[in-house]
Amino acid sequence: MSRKEKKDWSLDTLLSIVGFVFELVRVIVNALQKRGGTIEHLRRLLKEQDLVDKVFDLVVPAGSEVERPLGENEYRVPVSYDMPRDKEKLESEFSKDGVSELFYGNYVWQPHSSCAEIDQTPGERIMLVKHFGRDTTSEANIVEMDKLGYRPATHLEAYAFAKVNPELQRQFWIVALGSSTMYGDLRGVAVLCSGSGRRIFDYRWFDREWYSDFRFLFVRK
Repeated sequence: MSRKEKKDWSLDTLLSIVGFVFELVRVIVNALQKRGGTIEHLRRLLKEQDLVDKVFDLVVPAGSEVERPLGENEYRVPVSYDMPRDKEKLESEFSKDGVSELFYGNYVWQPHSSCAEIDQTPGERIMLVKHFGRDTTSEANIVEMDKLGYRPATHLEAYAFAKVNPELQRQFWIVALGSSTMYGDLRGVAVLCSGSGRRIFDYRWFDREWYSDFRFLFVRK
């Protein structure tokens, strides 16, 4: 494409945008006048976020969102939100003596507050393996990723992730902070790890400091 063609294309695009904006303003002004409104009514859109949200809830119907493509270190994972509670069955999916009793014993797993109302309908979830590259804490990680549109994965989601990404588990220790169970006086969270070629479904303490080499599993909200 020549420089002139690029220039003409940019001008055409600009004129198209200007035309669209002009037409949009015309429609808004006509609707405002039809209702006897003034510029002060229109200024409410600049001041009241709740009003803007209501307007665009009507403009953009629920379910019409275009899902963004997978980003770096994101994976599409089918999740059933179910897991065997039988030791032998779990070990057949990981390694012999490679599953902590926290996953097959009489332990009750509770969601973190950030996961208390998540949709557990079986289906695909977009998961991110996050490497902070520094020493961190569980709550700080959750808060940081919440601002980016992610929540921590639960132990059931970690189990589903391990089933379809076994080689990642062999490469990294991956922590799921979205659910925990009490083991004595401490809270244990699920950790996918490996050792001597074995795939292990283990746990670590939620209220510990995490070293910089740990990875964390998050789910796109």
